[in-house]
Amino acid sequence: MDCVQEEVLGITMNKYRKCQQQLEEAERRADRAEKNMTLNVRHSTTSLGPRGQRAMSVSRETTRIVRV
Repeated sequence: MDCVQEEVLGITMNKYRKCQQQLEEAERRADRAEKNMTLNVRHSTTSLGPRGQRAMSVSRETTRIVRV
């Protein structure tokens, strides 16, 4: 490999690592938000009583990038 190819490879790998970190942070935020949503729904359902119960569903789909 020549110097230019190594530099391009380094830049590409840095972009990949940054993207992977952003994805992992977004997943952590989504997990926290989902947990908070569940707790809030449980609290509001409990405080509303049997006739005022509300149901809420949260779904999430992610694609994980495998590190090489």
